[in-house]
Amino acid sequence: MVGQEPKGGLSIEIAAQGYRNGVLESRSVLVARQVAYTLFVNDREVLSIATLPSDLEELFIGFLASENVLLSPDEVDDCMVDHDNKLVVVTLNVPDERLERLERKGMLTSGCAGGMVFSAEIAATERPTRDEKFKVPCSAILERMYDLDTYKGLYRTTKGVHGAALATLEETLTIREDLGRHNAVDKIVGHCFLNRIPTKDKLLLSTGRITSEVLTKTSRAGFPIVISLSSVSSMALLLASQSSVDVVSYVRARSFNYFSYGGVELVEK
Repeated sequence: MVGQEPKGGLSIEIAAQGYRNGVLESRSVLVARQVAYTLFVNDREVLSIATLPSDLEELFIGFLASENVLLSPDEVDDCMVDHDNKLVVVTLNVPDERLERLERKGMLTSGCAGGMVFSAEIAATERPTRDEKFKVPCSAILERMYDLDTYKGLYRTTKGVHGAALATLEETLTIREDLGRHNAVDKIVGHCFLNRIPTKDKLLLSTGRITSEVLTKTSRAGFPIVISLSSVSSMALLLASQSSVDVVSYVRARSFNYFSYGGVELVEK
């Protein structure tokens, strides 16, 4: 799995004007780069995604795993990211019936407003059986969201990206950023998938609101809980109740909303 490094960085300085204290003056503004990459799977063009040009292997593999096209990292023969030509070329060893799901995809490229929802199969996975409840202290939710919210990444300079995080109760393991909240979540899913990281005892956190698409990705990746700095939609909660995924929304310094559907055991401390 190889590819060149992206050229030009992740942000661009653009000439603009700023208004402050009654004065309009020239200034430079840093904005996040958005680049459309086209995915080819087994020599077939599948879709294009407009994204932040970072962690693209995780993004596209995470997307394929979220769509149930990939079930094991062993099914990935190769993944090449070509930044010069804006291509991601993936070779898979999977049954034809799973590849046929890709033929129904569109060319939508929004990673935030519409998300990466190219499949008609939006329903979450079947309700899993959790042998032993994952005990999650309320304090861990606050602490791990603080890690994400204060992360000194691209958001600090551009204010134009979303973040997603993979965490244990004790620490944040990794953070990924993208212009779209769905893309950021797919990068975390791809990271776990490629590195064979168990998710049943991990927290998935996001700066963006939890929609039905984000909930579906959470459930299919095996996370028992998803935590957001923002809101949650009613359809996401319906899917969460069907797939035993707990949802936390509007996390602030000392408060949050909790929707319990059997994913974890929340501990009041």
